[in-house]
Amino acid sequence: MQRRKTLLVFRWVPLWLMFMGITYSQTPDTLSLFPDTTSLAQDTVLNRPSGGIDSVVNYLAEDSIVFVFDSKNMKLFGSSDVKYKELALTSEIIEVNWNTNELQAYGVLDSTKVNKTDSLKARYTGTPVMKEGADVYEGWRIAYNFKTQKGRVTLGETKEDQGYYHGEQIKKVDKDMLFIANGFYTTCEYGHPHFYFYSPEMRVTVRDKIVARPIYLYIADVPIFALPFGVFPSQGGRRSGIIAPAFVDKGSRGTGLEHFGYYFALSDYTDLAIVGDWLTSGTWRVSPNFRYVKRYDFSGSLSGYYQRAIENEPRDANYVDRADYFANLTHNQTFNPTTRLDVNFTFASSENFRRALTLTEYLNQEITSNATLSKSWEGTNSSISVNINRRQNLINGSITNTLPSISYSHAQSYPFRFGRNNRGAEGEYAWYEMIGMSYGATGQRVDNRTRNADTGAFTVYQRQGINHTLSFNAAPKAGYFTISPYFNYNEKWYDKSLTIVGYDTTTGEPITADKSGFEAVRTFNTGVSMSTKLYGIMNSPIPGIVGFRHTVLPTLTYNYQPDFSDPKFGYYRTYKDKSGRERKFNKFQKEIYGGAPAGEQQALYFSVGNIFEMKTAAKDTSEKEQKYQLLNLNASLGYNFVADSMQLSDLSLSYRTNIGEYLGISGSSTYRFYEYDRNAKTRVNKYLFERGKGLVELTAFSLSLSTSLRGERKPAVTEQQLSDSIRVAEHQRNQSFSSYRGIYDRPEPDFSIPWSLSLSFNFSQSQENPTQKFRSANISGSLDFNLTENWKFTASSSYDLVAKQLAAPQINISRDLHCWLMNFSWTPLGVYSGYRFEIRVKAPQLQDIKVTKQNNDRL
Repeated sequence: MQRRKTLLVFRWVPLWLMFMGITYSQTPDTLSLFPDTTSLAQDTVLNRPSGGIDSVVNYLAEDSIVFVFDSKNMKLFGSSDVKYKELALTSEIIEVNWNTNELQAYGVLDSTKVNKTDSLKARYTGTPVMKEGADVYEGWRIAYNFKTQKGRVTLGETKEDQGYYHGEQIKKVDKDMLFIANGFYTTCEYGHPHFYFYSPEMRVTVRDKIVARPIYLYIADVPIFALPFGVFPSQGGRRSGIIAPAFVDKGSRGTGLEHFGYYFALSDYTDLAIVGDWLTSGTWRVSPNFRYVKRYDFSGSLSGYYQRAIENEPRDANYVDRADYFANLTHNQTFNPTTRLDVNFTFASSENFRRALTLTEYLNQEITSNATLSKSWEGTNSSISVNINRRQNLINGSITNTLPSISYSHAQSYPFRFGRNNRGAEGEYAWYEMIGMSYGATGQRVDNRTRNADTGAFTVYQRQGINHTLSFNAAPKAGYFTISPYFNYNEKWYDKSLTIVGYDTTTGEPITADKSGFEAVRTFNTGVSMSTKLYGIMNSPIPGIVGFRHTVLPTLTYNYQPDFSDPKFGYYRTYKDKSGRERKFNKFQKEIYGGAPAGEQQALYFSVGNIFEMKTAAKDTSEKEQKYQLLNLNASLGYNFVADSMQLSDLSLSYRTNIGEYLGISGSSTYRFYEYDRNAKTRVNKYLFERGKGLVELTAFSLSLSTSLRGERKPAVTEQQLSDSIRVAEHQRNQSFSSYRGIYDRPEPDFSIPWSLSLSFNFSQSQENPTQKFRSANISGSLDFNLTENWKFTASSSYDLVAKQLAAPQINISRDLHCWLMNFSWTPLGVYSGYRFEIRVKAPQLQDIKVTKQNNDRL
C-alpha cells in the first residue's frame, strides 16, 4: 500500500517537566556510573524535589536504565514504561537528551519480519504507544522537544470516534496545532485497510477542526473519487454537520440522492436533522426530525416528511404525480412516581398508503394516535387516566376521534376490614371481611367522520356516554373447595336514544331518529362459582424419570341475569316486520357502550383444566430435579335453564403441548349438540342423538405446529485473543449510532449463528353449515445458514395449501467483507417482486458509502 495517511489528533502533556525532574532527582556523588557497563535498578520511583515537577514520576525498564552524565543522556531498554499523572508512554527504547531537551521513543527491528513487504512500522516490535486518559496514540517513532513543546510522530496512528487515524509524519508546531503529511482515515482496523480517505496535507486544530487538501477515497488501494479540499469538525460528542447522501436508483422514479441534509446539535438536550431526497423524475422529499430529552424527566420528538412522487413520463399511461405528507409527534414525561404523560400523534394523507415505499408501510392501513395522562394514588388502589385517541383509515379516509376518554378505576379492596389488614387470632378473616369490592367508570365522546367516495364530503356521527361498573365478590374456603359468590352491577348514561319515526315501505324495517334527553341503562348479573384442585401422582419405572403428575382444575359456575328486553325495563320496544313477525327494537343499539342484553339467563357453566407434568431426576448433586409440562387440555360447556330452545351451549376444547424444546403444538375445536337444518340453513331444537347422528358434531377446528432450531452460536473471541483496538471497534460497531442510522438499509446478518430454521403450520376449518366448509391452511418458514465463514444464505416464504399459491417468498445472500457488507435480496413474486443489490460500509458513521442497484423502487 502506498503511504497515504490521514489525521492523528495528538494532545501533548508537557513531558519536559517530567524529565527535567529526573536531573534533580539523581545523586551522582553516591554512584559511580560508567556509560557502557553500568545500569541502574530496573524500577525506580522519583520523589518530587523542591522546585521540580508537581507529581510523582514512575519509570520502568525490563532490561536496564542507563544514565550517561557526560552527554546528559538517559536511555531505557526493554519494554520501557514511563508514567506521569494520566499519561503513560511505553516503548522498547526511550531516550532523553537533556542537552537538546529532546525525547525519542522507538522500537527495534524484528528479524523475522525483515523480508516481509508490509509497512515499515509492521517490521518493528516494541514501537511506542502513548496513552492519555481514554486516548491511545501509536507510531513507529515519537520525538518531542521539551523546550519548544513541538513534536513529531512518524507512522502514527490512533482511534477516535469509531475511526482509525494514521499519519506518516505528524508535526506539532504549538499546543493546539498539528500538521500531518500523507494521512488517512478509515473504519477498518486492519493495518492495511480495505478502504480509506487519504490526504497529502492536513492541518489539525485540536478539538476544533481538520482541514485537508485535497482528499481522496481509496478502495483496495484504488482511487475512487477526489475532492479539492475537506473541512471536518474534530470536537468530541455531538456536533452540527452535513449528513452525507446516498446515491440510489429507484427505477421508474429515476436516479438521485437520498438522505442528504444537515444535522444541528442545538444544545445538550435538543437536536434537529433535516434531510431530503431528490430523483431525476422530479420526485423530491423533505424530512425534518427534531428531538429533545431531559434525563429522568421527559423526552420527545417531532418528525415527518412532505414529498412529491413522480413516476414514469407524462406521456405514459401509468404516469403518476402525487403529493403526500406524514407527521409524528411523541412526548413522554414523568412528573412524579404516580403521574405520567404519554403522547404519540401520527398524521398522514391517504396518498401515503397508496404511495408506500415499503411492504411495512403498505400493510399499515390505519394510523392511530394517542395521548394519555395517568395518575394513581399510593395506598388507595385508585387511579385515573385521560386519553385522546384518533384513528385514521388510509384506504377510505374515515377518521374516528375519541375526545376525550376519561377512566377511573378502584381496584379490589375489602371495605369491611375497617383498616385491619392482618388476619385474626385464628389466622383467618371473618366471612364478611373477605368480601371484596371494585369500581370503575369510563366516559367517552366519539366523533366518527366517514368520507363519501363520490363527493368526498364527510358524514359526521357523534356519540358520548358514561359507563359505571361495580363488582362485589368473595372467595371463602370450604374444605377442599373455593366458593366465590359475585354480584356485578352496570349502569350506562347517555344523552340521547333512538326512536322509531316510521317504517320502510319496502322492507318494513323501522326508520329511526335521535331523541335527546338523559337516559340510563341499568343491568346486573349475579352468581356463584366453585372450584377445587385434584392431583394424581404416579411413580415412574423409567430410569431418569421420577414420576408423573396429573392436575385437574374443575370449576362450576351458576350465573343469573334477567331478560332486560322485557317491556317493564323500558330498554326495548316491539314492532312487526313485513311478514307480520314481532321483533324487538333496542333503542340504545347505536350508543358507544351499547344497550341492555336481551334474554334471561339462568345458566350453569362447567369447565375443567387438565395439566400433565413430568419430573426428571437430577444428574448429580449439583443439579436440581426438572419439571416439564407435557400437555395442557381444557374443556368447557354451559346450560341455560330458561332458554326457550337449544339450552345446551357448544362444547369447546383447547390444548397445548411442547415436544421438548423443538416442537410446539396447539389447537382448539368446537362441537354442537343440535341438528342443523340444511333447508332453513339454521340450527333447530333437536339433539343429534335423537336423529341417530351421534352425540356431537364438529363445527370448528384449528391446529398450529411450530418449531425453531438453530446451531450453536460461535463463542465470542476472548479478551486475550482480541487486540484492544479491534475489541473497541467491534463493541462500538454494535451500538446504535443515532436514530438516523439505517433508514434505508437492511439489518446486518448475524454470522455468529451457523444456521437456523423455523417452520410453522396453521390449519383452521369452520363448518357451521355441514355442506359448506371454510378452510385455511398455510405453511411458512425461514432458513438461513452460513455457506462459509463469510457467506450467509437466507430464504423465507409461506405457501397457501388451499389456494395452492406461494406467498411473499424472499431470498437473501450476504457476504461479510470485513469492514464492508454485501447484500443481495430477491423477491420473485407479488407486488414487491424484484431484486436489490447493495454493497456498503458497515460503520454507521459511513452508512451512506454504498452502491445499490434495484429494479423495484418499493424494495
